[in-house]
Amino acid sequence: MEKTIPKGGSETILFVDDESYIADVGKEMLEDFGYRVDIMTSSRQALEFFRADPLRYDLVITDYSMPEIPGDRLIGEIQRIRPGILAIMCSGTNMTPEITDKVSLARVLIKPFDMEDLLGTVRDVLDHGTP
Repeated sequence: MEKTIPKGGSETILFVDDESYIADVGKEMLEDFGYRVDIMTSSRQALEFFRADPLRYDLVITDYSMPEIPGDRLIGEIQRIRPGILAIMCSGTNMTPEITDKVSLARVLIKPFDMEDLLGTVRDVLDHGTP
């Protein structure tokens, strides 16, 4: 069955992944559909960037396996700064409840994901918030 590409948006997203290629491709895909995207390859830098302007973002997307601060801890810190911020965590493996229950996640996105998966998940989360 052929996938359909979801509509884009104009929201601002913080995209965090220690693999610069993934961050760059994610940014390009999202910006091509109208989103404003800041990318960070350091979770520590992403936290400081968010802390400096917590109202800037509508959504945070982060990889789980980050070298400095794991994705679940990064989201937890961000949600302490701004409760209710929407968050998507990406992972190459299925996430266990011990990990996902630590923070309020709108969704977990399993890698590798394609453009339709990313855009559809982002739009659904922005439109409907946490499940």
